[in-house]
Amino acid sequence: MYRYMGLIAIIPGVIYFTFFINRFMRSVLNIHTNRFYIIILAIIITIVSIPAMNTLELYGVIYYHLLVITLILEFLNIWLQRFNIYRFTFITGILGVLVTVLCLGYGYYNIKHVVATTYDLSSDKIDDLKIIEIADLHMSTSLDVLQLQKYCDEMSELNADLVVLTGDIFDENTPLDDMVDASKALSTIKNKLGIYYVYGNHDNGSRNFDDVAFGPEEIKENLEKNGITVLEDEVITLDKINIIGRKDASFWGNNPRLATSELLAMIPEDKRNNYTIILDHQPLDLDENAALGIDLQLSGHTHGGQLFPMGIVQSLTSDTLIRGQRTIHDFTAITSSGMAGWRYPIKTGAPSEYVIINVK
Repeated sequence: MYRYMGLIAIIPGVIYFTFFINRFMRSVLNIHTNRFYIIILAIIITIVSIPAMNTLELYGVIYYHLLVITLILEFLNIWLQRFNIYRFTFITGILGVLVTVLCLGYGYYNIKHVVATTYDLSSDKIDDLKIIEIADLHMSTSLDVLQLQKYCDEMSELNADLVVLTGDIFDENTPLDDMVDASKALSTIKNKLGIYYVYGNHDNGSRNFDDVAFGPEEIKENLEKNGITVLEDEVITLDKINIIGRKDASFWGNNPRLATSELLAMIPEDKRNNYTIILDHQPLDLDENAALGIDLQLSGHTHGGQLFPMGIVQSLTSDTLIRGQRTIHDFTAITSSGMAGWRYPIKTGAPSEYVIINVK
């Protein structure tokens, strides 16, 4: 699918970059070009563009950033070409390359510098509950184990009641040793009531990829060996808290999961009025969960869009909670943009974060 999308996307790239370089040759280098030169130029640009068909690789990310940024600057050139500095830096390509480097440089800095995002909620069911949520770490994409341990130590200072890991903590590119060591690091986060984990579409679906070092079974074994509870359509009841851990919703329908109502039915009668938290990697079924009396839903998956402006586009074209908080009566949903991103260490759409939720 991504390659077909990439094939469609490089067509305007070939056309525009051919036009751009031809204009540069004529106006800056004073080289007269004819149809033959333009055809040769288009062939060369096509060859250079073909690797960008894989939109999930870094080359494709750089290619499309350069294309979009240069097109924006082309639009601005209509008004700014009267300024010699702008016209020269734009037509020579210096401005487009510089803005692209700055944009991707910011994305690299942003993905590697994790911030804490805090949400303050209120409930008449519980007092002074502090939760730490970690989502979409995609271990080894942008953080190594030593860097992860530093953030785990930072989180330990918060003395949280609960720590929840809401999926894609690992993926198909995480080395086995990093998965093992990261499981140990995450288990060191100080807490009072436990650390709970649900699978995401990458760490649960890693067997769908070639040459992976481990699968969901090995993840579960390592997490549980380190005292982290793995939940797959299961319910944990504590003194004043219920925790529901969902199976990840498969894109292909090959990972059937229970309905929220079925999971609620597992809660003992005397615990039905507890503060109920649902952990679901993808921010799904918000209206349904609100109607069923869930108090808090914690999710990830979206990466906040990862690459700007994908998050804005998705927010405008769907009802998905890309990042942040949504309240429906007494129900609150929070989607984290994640501690990292997938595939490449660039994130321009949202901060890299872990989430702190205070319920009072």
